[in-house]
Amino acid sequence: MSDFKALYAGVTIFVVALAAACTIYLRDGGGQPQPASSVVREPDPVAAELERCRSIGYEQKDRLAECRKVWADQRRQFLGQSSNRARPDPDATPAVSVRDQGRLPSGLFPKPMQTER
Repeated sequence: MSDFKALYAGVTIFVVALAAACTIYLRDGGGQPQPASSVVREPDPVAAELERCRSIGYEQKDRLAECRKVWADQRRQFLGQSSNRARPDPDATPAVSVRDQGRLPSGLFPKPMQTER
Protein backbone atom coordinates (compact mmCIF):
# COMPACT_ATOMS: atom_id res chain seq x y z
CA MET A 1 0.00 0.00 0.00
CA SER A 2 2.89 2.37 0.59
CA ASP A 3 3.72 2.30 -3.16
CA PHE A 4 0.15 3.31 -3.96
CA LYS A 5 0.28 6.21 -1.49
CA ALA A 6 3.61 7.41 -2.92
CA LEU A 7 2.24 7.25 -6.48
CA TYR A 8 -0.92 9.09 -5.41
CA ALA A 9 1.13 11.81 -3.70
CA GLY A 10 3.38 12.16 -6.76
CA VAL A 11 0.44 12.51 -9.16
CA THR A 12 -1.22 15.04 -6.87
CA ILE A 13 1.93 17.16 -6.67
CA PHE A 14 2.32 16.99 -10.47
CA VAL A 15 -1.28 18.12 -11.07
CA VAL A 16 -0.97 21.01 -8.60
CA ALA A 17 2.32 22.13 -10.18
CA LEU A 18 0.79 21.93 -13.67
CA ALA A 19 -2.25 23.97 -12.60
CA ALA A 20 0.02 26.60 -11.01
CA ALA A 21 2.19 26.84 -14.14
CA CYS A 22 -0.87 27.30 -16.37
CA THR A 23 -2.29 29.96 -14.06
CA ILE A 24 0.96 31.92 -14.05
CA TYR A 25 1.29 31.66 -17.83
CA LEU A 26 -2.25 32.90 -18.43
CA ARG A 27 -2.01 35.67 -15.84
CA ASP A 28 1.03 37.16 -17.60
CA GLY A 29 -0.91 37.37 -20.86
CA GLY A 30 1.29 34.96 -22.75
CA GLY A 31 -0.32 33.60 -25.87
CA GLN A 32 -2.93 36.33 -26.15
CA PRO A 33 -3.19 38.05 -29.54
CA GLN A 34 -2.62 41.77 -29.93
CA PRO A 35 -5.73 43.92 -29.86
CA ALA A 36 -6.99 44.90 -33.30
CA SER A 37 -6.56 48.60 -32.55
CA SER A 38 -2.77 48.28 -32.26
CA VAL A 39 -2.43 46.63 -35.67
CA VAL A 40 -1.71 49.20 -38.39
CA ARG A 41 -3.81 48.59 -41.48
CA GLU A 42 -3.76 50.27 -44.83
CA PRO A 43 -7.05 51.91 -45.77
CA ASP A 44 -9.03 49.64 -48.05
CA PRO A 45 -11.01 51.56 -50.69
CA VAL A 46 -13.42 48.65 -51.22
CA ALA A 47 -14.16 48.44 -47.48
CA ALA A 48 -14.77 52.20 -47.38
CA GLU A 49 -17.16 51.94 -50.34
CA LEU A 50 -19.00 49.03 -48.72
CA GLU A 51 -19.33 51.09 -45.54
CA ARG A 52 -20.89 53.96 -47.51
CA CYS A 53 -23.23 51.54 -49.28
CA ARG A 54 -24.68 50.35 -45.97
CA SER A 55 -26.40 53.67 -45.42
CA ILE A 56 -27.94 54.34 -48.84
CA GLY A 57 -31.66 54.22 -49.44
CA TYR A 58 -33.78 53.21 -52.38
CA GLU A 59 -34.25 56.86 -53.30
CA GLN A 60 -30.55 57.22 -54.19
CA LYS A 61 -30.76 55.30 -57.47
CA ASP A 62 -27.43 56.48 -58.89
CA ARG A 63 -25.51 55.37 -55.79
CA LEU A 64 -27.59 52.19 -55.60
CA ALA A 65 -26.35 51.10 -59.03
CA GLU A 66 -22.74 51.76 -58.00
CA CYS A 67 -23.23 49.85 -54.76
CA ARG A 68 -24.71 46.89 -56.58
CA LYS A 69 -21.56 46.71 -58.70
CA VAL A 70 -19.36 46.88 -55.59
CA TRP A 71 -21.45 44.21 -53.86
CA ALA A 72 -21.23 41.96 -56.94
CA ASP A 73 -17.45 42.40 -57.13
CA GLN A 74 -17.11 41.67 -53.41
CA ARG A 75 -19.32 38.58 -53.75
CA ARG A 76 -17.25 37.30 -56.68
CA GLN A 77 -14.05 37.89 -54.75
CA PHE A 78 -15.44 36.13 -51.67
CA LEU A 79 -16.66 33.12 -53.65
CA GLY A 80 -13.44 32.96 -55.65
CA GLN A 81 -15.06 33.52 -59.02
CA SER A 82 -13.37 35.42 -61.82
CA SER A 83 -15.02 38.62 -63.00
CA ASN A 84 -14.55 37.86 -66.70
CA ARG A 85 -16.74 34.78 -66.52
CA ALA A 86 -19.74 34.78 -68.82
CA ARG A 87 -23.00 35.17 -66.98
CA PRO A 88 -25.68 32.57 -67.64
CA ASP A 89 -28.81 33.74 -69.39
CA PRO A 90 -31.61 33.80 -66.79
CA ASP A 91 -34.25 33.20 -69.50
CA ALA A 92 -32.54 30.11 -70.88
CA THR A 93 -33.94 26.77 -69.81
CA PRO A 94 -31.38 24.56 -68.09
CA ALA A 95 -30.43 21.30 -69.71
CA VAL A 96 -32.05 18.47 -67.77
CA SER A 97 -30.16 15.21 -67.62
CA VAL A 98 -31.94 11.99 -66.73
CA ARG A 99 -30.02 10.04 -64.11
CA ASP A 100 -29.24 6.39 -64.53
CA GLN A 101 -32.01 4.49 -62.78
CA GLY A 102 -30.43 1.07 -63.42
CA ARG A 103 -28.96 0.72 -59.95
CA LEU A 104 -32.34 1.18 -58.23
CA PRO A 105 -34.48 -1.85 -57.48
CA SER A 106 -37.27 -2.17 -60.02
CA GLY A 107 -40.69 -1.05 -58.85
CA LEU A 108 -39.34 0.99 -55.94
CA PHE A 109 -39.47 4.36 -57.68
CA PRO A 110 -41.47 5.23 -60.78
CA LYS A 111 -39.51 6.38 -63.83
CA PRO A 112 -39.62 10.13 -64.46
CA MET A 113 -41.90 11.27 -67.23
CA GLN A 114 -40.19 12.93 -70.23
CA THR A 115 -41.75 16.28 -71.01
CA GLU A 116 -41.42 18.24 -74.22
CA ARG A 117 -40.25 21.81 -74.09
